[in-house]
Amino acid sequence: MKKIINIVASFLTFILLSIAALICATAKYISNNFANQGIDEMIFYLMSGIEGTSNDVFVTAIKQGTLPFLLIFSFLLIPFIKFKKREHIISLEIRNKKIDIHIFPLRKLRLIYAFLVMLVSLFLSYKLLGFDHYLEQLDQQSTFISKEYVSGRDVAINFPEKKRNLIILYLESMENSLIDKKSGGGWDYTVIPELEKLAKENINFSNTDLIGGAFPVTGTDWTVAALTSTTSGLPLKIPVNQNLYRNSDNFMPGAYTLGDILNKEGYNLEVMFGSDASFGGRRNYYESHGNYKIFDLNTAIKEGKMEKGDKVWWGFDDTHLFKWAKEEITSLARSDQPFSFSFLTANTHFTDGYLESGADDKFNTQYENVYAYSSEQVNEFIKWLRDQDFYEETTLVIMGDHLSMQGGGFFPTYTYEGYKRTIYNTFLNTAVEPDKEKNRFFSSLDMYPTILASIGVEIEGNRLGLGTNLFSERRTLIEEFGFKHVNKHLDRQSNYYNKNILKDDYLELIKQANGNK
Repeated sequence: MKKIINIVASFLTFILLSIAALICATAKYISNNFANQGIDEMIFYLMSGIEGTSNDVFVTAIKQGTLPFLLIFSFLLIPFIKFKKREHIISLEIRNKKIDIHIFPLRKLRLIYAFLVMLVSLFLSYKLLGFDHYLEQLDQQSTFISKEYVSGRDVAINFPEKKRNLIILYLESMENSLIDKKSGGGWDYTVIPELEKLAKENINFSNTDLIGGAFPVTGTDWTVAALTSTTSGLPLKIPVNQNLYRNSDNFMPGAYTLGDILNKEGYNLEVMFGSDASFGGRRNYYESHGNYKIFDLNTAIKEGKMEKGDKVWWGFDDTHLFKWAKEEITSLARSDQPFSFSFLTANTHFTDGYLESGADDKFNTQYENVYAYSSEQVNEFIKWLRDQDFYEETTLVIMGDHLSMQGGGFFPTYTYEGYKRTIYNTFLNTAVEPDKEKNRFFSSLDMYPTILASIGVEIEGNRLGLGTNLFSERRTLIEEFGFKHVNKHLDRQSNYYNKNILKDDYLELIKQANGNK
């Protein structure tokens, strides 16, 4: 019996120490590679499902995490090493008196030791990843959203008699940093010259008198949150009870979005992703708000455009994205109804991006070369679009979804001290001109009413969601209250958001927590 107890105790000790080492190695990997990602984003993806994630993400994590795990685990096993001289290890003689320093292996206390190590690893990860700040914010309530939110259901939204087509091109992680600092960027040279030229020659809402863009605020700074914030004027918030956003019926059911408005006005709607649209609940959002037709990795395989074995990066590369986007847009343009087509690139996703075989090796880093090729691809797409018969009736909005999350000090290495990183935007062939284009302070939330205004829509009060129409003179919430104030309150819990935006799903979770009473 004693032998069995020892075997079980040793096995449990091994398991606990392995988990502790894994926790520490994982926390270290996340802090190094996802330094710009918040806990709310990580929790969102874990709770909403990570199907569709690029295999490269997991492979990279395993490669970079294995050695730290082994080193930490080996270090934790040191107290169990059998020494040849167990009676004493070091003998000292002080004033003719012999002193033995004994080291006793922790075999008898191994379970207590392993349990304590586990607690320490959890605490270190808790602090390292910022869970303390996240939980602190969950305990704080704010009425900011309830006071400032404007629902599209409550204000007049008037379309022109001749409705314009709308194309929205989201560029993964596209920011203004990679533009020459003389033009408003942060680099000593221009990595994305085509995008720089487009911003100069067309409408570019900027935080300076040069090329600039939007500031990231809480709940808008990762892909799914960026897609929802730019089309609903709302941050993507995770309530205490963890709304899973899994069903097409419960992804922010109380929000009134761009898709809802365009669908009501008779637009044909389609969205394209070069990955699995289910990732992060994107399919659910677009199906529940506008009933979009969705083209993604699975669509391409189903329609015979590619085989499963052809998958690269997150699905298919941006060359195929633009190729198939042209086909879908051409098909939409044949209808008598106006259309809105949205699509999202993927090559510039961190880490280091996906460098296609057709890309030139212009710069010292792969990531720069990926950005440079993306800029070329966008320019080629615009040349094609301008040659189409329907272009004169079509507005094109190009914007980054969020700032790049590339770690390792990549951006601080290339940008100058004090440079403020902002998200890229440019508007082509709009129905109106802005009253004030430069020296505006805004976020992704402001894109929602601004996109509508770009196709000639008049909005009562020039505000929708928490966003302000940048074509108007009305001040944004950041201009009115300041960035820190807005960010602080969006970071906190909002009963209004939970009850009115998450709505039925939130109430259902409350019922479940109370035993369905």
